[in-house]
Amino acid sequence: MSGNTITHDDRPVVVLEFGNEIPARSFDRILPPELHAHRLRIDPLSYPGLAEAVPDLAAQARHWAAEIGTATRPRAVLAYCSAAELAALLVDALPGPGIPLLVLDPVAPGPSTPQELLLDLAMGMDDTLEPSEVPDITGLPASDALHRASSFLRSLVTRAAPDLEDDIADELTAGQRAWLGFTLSAAADRIVPPKLGHVVLSEDCEWPDADARSVHRTGLTMTDLFGTSAVTPLVTELLSAPVAAGGPRGKEEPCSRTS
Repeated sequence: MSGNTITHDDRPVVVLEFGNEIPARSFDRILPPELHAHRLRIDPLSYPGLAEAVPDLAAQARHWAAEIGTATRPRAVLAYCSAAELAALLVDALPGPGIPLLVLDPVAPGPSTPQELLLDLAMGMDDTLEPSEVPDITGLPASDALHRASSFLRSLVTRAAPDLEDDIADELTAGQRAWLGFTLSAAADRIVPPKLGHVVLSEDCEWPDADARSVHRTGLTMTDLFGTSAVTPLVTELLSAPVAAGGPRGKEEPCSRTS
């Protein structure tokens, strides 16, 4: 490493983290210590109404940019996995050019990803289910897919408690339905693939060198990538580097892991 340090700056570092992911991933151990006091966390799953509808990622990015506000320009945006494209759109929606974007283990969900997630969520709620019992939402319009999946997830709750009121069933499945809403929006057809800046990869992920400003393969497991400070010197170096205008564009599904 070059020995770069990050100069003192009170501007926020925006980190996109999925709050109910199991196992949890966070930038807590990754960020240089001097940035810890200036983190601004955004949970993409807390977008209003995400459990009920499927807004496009650009609308979500504009919402989060408005939440950040125009008074302070963030010094960087960090994300991981399926939040990669949202983070790229957020950088575009924020005022001023040249905000660094750093993404760990990026994933661009494909057409089969929502179905895979629905199966995982359903089996997590009822491990006696057979995969054939889970409805197929592949190929449906996003809003129809979310509606069909949501009805099924609610049915898993009411199957165990037939007298449960609808609003309680909604509340108990809100987290799972928000995951699906976000994944459906992230898996939507793209006219233009996401633009990525610096990409840092664990040992099981891949991203083409030509489709990011820089790609760094650490050889670390995902657990060590997110659970230790092993990449902190690299993060410090990348966030200290000058940012060029524009950037290359990413491709869909270069990494098999999904959030």
